[in-house]
Amino acid sequence: MWDGFELPGEVRRHHLEDDLAETVGAEPVALVGASYGALVCLDFAARHPELVTALVVLDAPLPDHDWSDPGFLAYTEEEERLYEAGDLDAVTELDLSYWVPGLADRLRPMARRAVEFDVPEVEAVDLAAVSMPVLVGVGERDKPDFRAIAERLAQELPNAELAVIEGAGHLPSLERPEATLEVVKPFLDRNHKL
Repeated sequence: MWDGFELPGEVRRHHLEDDLAETVGAEPVALVGASYGALVCLDFAARHPELVTALVVLDAPLPDHDWSDPGFLAYTEEEERLYEAGDLDAVTELDLSYWVPGLADRLRPMARRAVEFDVPEVEAVDLAAVSMPVLVGVGERDKPDFRAIAERLAQELPNAELAVIEGAGHLPSLERPEATLEVVKPFLDRNHKL
């Protein structure tokens, strides 16, 4: 999602339908994830802290969060209904209109592919086990629940810092790539020892 950006070290792309352990391998890495990918990275870091030198989570959900936004609850209900009906094109359009309406045309092929993934659900994360430095990023304009989750992560993770990415919504690396890079790159430069 960040083609063309200079990040320290080798950049490996991971797809949610694949096993993150296979992407990581046996050598310690820094992980960067957005949205559900951030939750997958957070879970991996909790279970394999010896393999993660630094972690960046952007607009991560948490499985134990008590969702309060009626709009989000209605969205998830409708998304589930459309999945059950097998209408993946409608799921794609719903997802794009809810999360990134301004980027819908650009992201449609990726979003359509994503709704076909059979991704294992992360049911719980041991936040206390995430001992490495963590940058918790959240878009200034993301949904209120995601801003609350970011604040919680910054408070509960033992070694975390919070960065609010100005002008961004739920996918800062796509909506505000330069502003996102301005917080991610220095964090990785400081915390990911190659």
